[in-house]
Amino acid sequence: MSYETATIKEIMEQPPCWEKTIQLADRRAKDVKSAFSGIEEVIFTGCGSAYNVAWVAAPTFQHFTGIKARAFPAADIFQYPDTVFTKGIHYMIIPISRSGKTTETVKAMEYALERGMKTLSLTCFPQSPLARRCENTLVLEWTQERSVVTTQSLTSMVLMTQLLSGIVSDRANYLDQLKQLPIYGEKILENYQTLGEEIGEDEEIEKFAFVGSGPYYGLAREAQLKIKEMTLLPSDSYPILEYRHGPRSNVDSRMLVTILGSDKGKEYEALLVKEINSLQGKSLFICEEMDSTLKGLVNYSCVLKSGLSELARGILYMPVIHLVAYHRALKRQLNPDSPKNVAYWVKT
Repeated sequence: MSYETATIKEIMEQPPCWEKTIQLADRRAKDVKSAFSGIEEVIFTGCGSAYNVAWVAAPTFQHFTGIKARAFPAADIFQYPDTVFTKGIHYMIIPISRSGKTTETVKAMEYALERGMKTLSLTCFPQSPLARRCENTLVLEWTQERSVVTTQSLTSMVLMTQLLSGIVSDRANYLDQLKQLPIYGEKILENYQTLGEEIGEDEEIEKFAFVGSGPYYGLAREAQLKIKEMTLLPSDSYPILEYRHGPRSNVDSRMLVTILGSDKGKEYEALLVKEINSLQGKSLFICEEMDSTLKGLVNYSCVLKSGLSELARGILYMPVIHLVAYHRALKRQLNPDSPKNVAYWVKT
């Protein structure tokens, strides 16, 4: 069984989407910076993939701006507000939703608006509740997908939160790095499309795990979700060192562990690769440069060679993972455009 899928088209068209996202950020930079005047804490929120965007956005934003930033699932905003908010703090709430109408995210926005909090929504549909009702909004119309699964919208929304971090903090060098992502994205897709197909078609791999630390943990969460949605196979995500505790009990010859390599955690990542080998597991290492100690130890590798900092290059890790999920779905005779039990957006 084969499909003419929207998913593969959307995977391959990510770099042009990133370019348009950068152009939008440039146009809106003055307004965005003004919106954060007086803000003491930022809450990024969403559901599903959008919540994973929040996990990338919060540590990145706090790192560059010095403003406290956290990620919460949208339902916590209105169900458990005392665990999210404290009195006397000037908040910016950033609800994230591809459709702009996911019920929990809309309710989180409404909770914030009713209490006079500032809001800045991030969505892909201009007529959605998030786009129409938030005080400020950034709409990435060009990333709208036919597929249920988020690929180009996900990486573009992550990029927009990175651009927000650079704009609010006046980090010109960081913004310059982000503007190079479309170029390197094209190279990654060109150089590693075959690798994604090779791993995806390896039927000896029946379980997946993705590990990353800091803002890479949010990407690991999103990677495991793509595998679950498209392939219906078991998939987990953990911070790097957390995987060395209970989760490694699942490692065997049928498990592929993907390590999202960082600059700060090289020593620990090498240790994890060696442990995976000792447990007969397989590894995919995605990194900026391949350390000489790891050559010959990993089963698969994707080396970016972008020259970008670890807080700029994150979305370059995702296309190979998208391709792995896509090709495994086809191998299992599944339609990646319309995964089992998954909807374009969720109404509660």
